Amino acid sequence: MLRFNGLGERITGAMYNNNAPDAAAKDKFREIIRWAAKQGLTVTIHWQEDKSVHHLLDLYDEVNKETPLAPLRWSIAHLDNTSPQTLARMKALGVGWTMQDAMYLGGDRIVAQAGEAARSMPPIATALRMGVHVGAGTDAHRVASYNPFVALQWMLDGKTVGGLSTRGPDETPSREDALRLYTVGSAWFCFDETRRGTLETGKFADFAILDRDFLSVPVEQIGATSSLLTVVGGKVVYAADAFSSAK
Repeated sequence: MLRFNGLGERITGAMYNNNAPDAAAKDKFREIIRWAAKQGLTVTIHWQEDKSVHHLLDLYDEVNKETPLAPLRWSIAHLDNTSPQTLARMKALGVGWTMQDAMYLGGDRIVAQAGEAARSMPPIATALRMGVHVGAGTDAHRVASYNPFVALQWMLDGKTVGGLSTRGPDETPSREDALRLYTVGSAWFCFDETRRGTLETGKFADFAILDRDFLSVPVEQIGATSSLLTVVGGKVVYAADAFSSAK
């Protein structure tokens, strides 16, 4: 179930959460990502602030001139306050965005710092409208729960664990889009969109029978969803009592 896909999320300590990397830090980072590109590896990099992400994208631009990045499906993780300008640069490079629900637990602090700007964090609808590849996840376990349904509820209501409303409706995806980002959207980043992420002939039999209808229950109930039967690659990996005969 585990395979090596590439490098991340920090590959040099000096570029990690550093909004003002110096020339030496950039040189070392450039050396590694240039090597990765030549090896055909994917790279995903943790970055928090839109105001400083140009440091990373400038280096991506340099490497892209030597080795096109689009076929490699590189990505940037987090970047909750990303701007349309940054998303446009990512789109031009073919770089995707791995977006997680860290604001579910940390949103109260972010709202206190960012104020009204938090209403657009993260700008999910803008990224989709611009055609940026987006994959949804949880960034578990350090900053969030692994539970995908908690993440899906947060994507739809923008509320923190304490009930504070953060992201506004303009940046909120539909239920279908949220589910798509969590499935085939994320599969794109490991070149698996032709094998998993949707229920189609020729793809792996990955599916779950849930205890409620994700598409119709009140949004505030989505986070409590649980699986009654989980099938991965055609094999039953979990079955509740109601499906005990399927084990």
